Amino acid sequence: MPAPLDALRVRAYNVRFGDALLVSVPDRDAAGDVTVRHILIDVGNVLIGEGGPDEVFKPVLDDVLAELGGQPVDLYVMTHEHMDHVQGLLWAKRKAGIDLRARHAWLTASSAPDYYERFAEAKKKHLALLDEYRRIALYVAAASEPASPLVRALLLNNNPRSTADCVAHLRGVAATPTYVFHGADVTAAHPFAEARFEIWGPEEDTSTYYGSFRPMALGMAGLDAAAAGAAGDGTAAAAPPRPATPLPPPGVDGDAFYHLVERRRHGLFDNLRAIDKAANNSSVVFCLEWRGWRLLFPGDAEERAWQEMDKRNLLKPVHFLKVGHHGSSNGTPPGELLDRILPLQAPDARPRSALVSTHEGTYSGVPDAATLAEIDARCDRLLRIGEEGDALFTDLLFPDLS
Repeated sequence: MPAPLDALRVRAYNVRFGDALLVSVPDRDAAGDVTVRHILIDVGNVLIGEGGPDEVFKPVLDDVLAELGGQPVDLYVMTHEHMDHVQGLLWAKRKAGIDLRARHAWLTASSAPDYYERFAEAKKKHLALLDEYRRIALYVAAASEPASPLVRALLLNNNPRSTADCVAHLRGVAATPTYVFHGADVTAAHPFAEARFEIWGPEEDTSTYYGSFRPMALGMAGLDAAAAGAAGDGTAAAAPPRPATPLPPPGVDGDAFYHLVERRRHGLFDNLRAIDKAANNSSVVFCLEWRGWRLLFPGDAEERAWQEMDKRNLLKPVHFLKVGHHGSSNGTPPGELLDRILPLQAPDARPRSALVSTHEGTYSGVPDAATLAEIDARCDRLLRIGEEGDALFTDLLFPDLS
């Protein structure tokens, strides 16, 4: 059993390009007794390239279990439905025989089994997203040239079948999961007496986070029929899509027509990013307050989510920022919004810190050097984990200064 902590500790595990955090909190009850309680956030990594070898999960979960000392984790938080955040616990159960249990579990609102029956607009947009994903996946599988590593990574990370299996498992890590959103009452959904939580995001109706799709002309005959069959809508099994050369309609300039077709083929990546953003922006964003410290865990919230939080006057200065989206340029709020959570002039004498879990070269331009430099300029320390050769974990301590 580990020695009792006298400081709040954030332990970030090396899962390469992914997230796995254990937050250990000395929690004092009304009688003055202190119990160290633990919050486990996510556990996952990407499914392609050197950013995501599965074998990293076994030592991570072994260390988590050692810290728990035979007890369930007090609170498990699944921020959002991406494989680089959700696949670790199911992998551990299937491959390593580790069945981690929790007293309480928070999952993002849209992962509730009945969610899309309660929110009609979100359902409409989600079905359109699934249809677009199927069309892109079929095209990539049938295309004569292999897709780029980035496209393949986005497809794997957003695969609805894979994420559904992981989320189904995570619903069962606690007896009764809580699907959280801004405005949700979580007072009975955790065991903490002293620590305080604020849920900043997502909005319960996630339809606001869905963007529009660009038109695509992928040059594959039978693509729509195959996608409809894959959707299980009763359509008879269609022949696999095959490459097709589109012809310009009569009277249309050929050069202009093929220029348009090429532009629409480029829409594939833009539409994959729109799919990716919808999940990122539905991240659970929560702020933890303990003995004068304020720590912010934003999942992979992107610009739209930060704008929604700002509209509701939720943003406030924090002492710790878990850098979102692995240090990408769209995972940290820009300009005035960043000033609200990490103002250039610190609001008090407590040191400020940030942490990013990332692995160079997994996605082009991630982490974004300018984004990390901007965060670093506002903090006393910026820590990174996830590169080859890094230790199993890195710890940040927040002592009792009250």
